[in-house]
Amino acid sequence: MQNKVNFTESEQAFLLKAEQYCSTSEQCCSSVREKLLNWGASRDLTERITLSLVDNGYIDEERYCRIYCDSKLHLQKWGRLKIAYQLRGKRINNVVIEKAIQEIDEELYRETLVKLAENKMHTIKEDDPRKRKAKLMSYLASHGFTHEEIENTINEILTNKQ
Repeated sequence: MQNKVNFTESEQAFLLKAEQYCSTSEQCCSSVREKLLNWGASRDLTERITLSLVDNGYIDEERYCRIYCDSKLHLQKWGRLKIAYQLRGKRINNVVIEKAIQEIDEELYRETLVKLAENKMHTIKEDDPRKRKAKLMSYLASHGFTHEEIENTINEILTNKQ
């Protein structure tokens, strides 16, 4: 449903710039608000433009979250915890975040965690197995994987090595 909001000529320039910004890459409301304020738009105008962009499909936070989850898993090798934390920092509704997190492909997620763990294991220069495991666990936790996911993965890797 497209709402037709009336903007003055000077406000139209901000709207057009925001539409172009949203057309080049997927954006969330908070990043668009931040851009508009940096460009010199008032808070009131920023809110009206943001609502217009949502109404007209330029901003869709569910779509944004799905794309964000996929890209952070594929490119940065982040786990669900870190992805959700970063999305919360963008002031996205928790229900939208949880829905996107649930849609992450489980098989791809596990493969990513296993590859990340295996690659890191080869680079840890530590003779003591406990310290080695602790360093690996710390590294994987910093990527946003849960303690349980990390434990299961390390045990799986060590079992397969024997």
